[in-house]
Amino acid sequence: MEFTIAHETTYAYPEPVHESYTVLHLRPRTDQHQFCVRYDLRVIPHTHTSSYVDRLGNEVQHFAILREHRMLTIVARSNVVTLRPARPEPPSEATRSALEREPLADGAYDYLHESTYVTFARELDAFVAELPLAGERIGLWCHEVSRAIHRRFDYDTAATSVHSTVVEALNARAGVCQDYAHVMIAVLRKAGIPARYASGYIYRGSSDDRVLGAEASHAWCEAYLPPYGWVGFDPTNDRLIDDAFAKVAIGRDYRDVSPVRGVYKGSQASEMAVNVAMEALQAQQQ
Repeated sequence: MEFTIAHETTYAYPEPVHESYTVLHLRPRTDQHQFCVRYDLRVIPHTHTSSYVDRLGNEVQHFAILREHRMLTIVARSNVVTLRPARPEPPSEATRSALEREPLADGAYDYLHESTYVTFARELDAFVAELPLAGERIGLWCHEVSRAIHRRFDYDTAATSVHSTVVEALNARAGVCQDYAHVMIAVLRKAGIPARYASGYIYRGSSDDRVLGAEASHAWCEAYLPPYGWVGFDPTNDRLIDDAFAKVAIGRDYRDVSPVRGVYKGSQASEMAVNVAMEALQAQQQ
């Protein structure tokens, strides 16, 4: 499928601010499952933007606005073609034995241990005790973990914040896609399965579909499961990652891939508004 994506972020300040420095993860990735055919970034007030590719393969933009301003608007527009199956099958052939035989790259260390938002606390141990044991068929077990999180957590935008950790989400048994993904990552890493955080977008589809996270940046978990490689699970919506998902960035947790992050000098108070629109192109448009 081919999608157009518009992601607009606006910051309004009650008093002029200056020396604003901002880092962005907004350009969709190009890999074997999708490719970004167009990307345009507009910043108001106008300024020069630079970019680089980080060690995880994410394209990162950054800019500085030194003069005073009372509003900052960032608009990213993309066209993305996804190549994943529309109805992927669970990774039933993935086994613990295959994972143990797999020579993991050095970078896998980051996906097996704790990180800023993903910690191995006693609350995690208590939640893991509620789940079936991770046996030999770890692919199907990951699918069960995703489904269990979906069923046992409430989607509540007021339950957590952008800075909430796994412990806070487990205590509340509620949160948003960021929290669902962090919890699943923690469970998998605790079981010795490499797991990473993926950010991007999910297409709502028809207006009758109940898709959580479709009007903002979305997040999900990816597990390394030989012989499949990295397999995506969306516990927020209880589904495998299919052609309705457009991936932007990967990392250890949200801290590595936050869509917009920055600092400035001036008033502590600010108001942020985010609008995301994702539309599928019809066959004749494609």
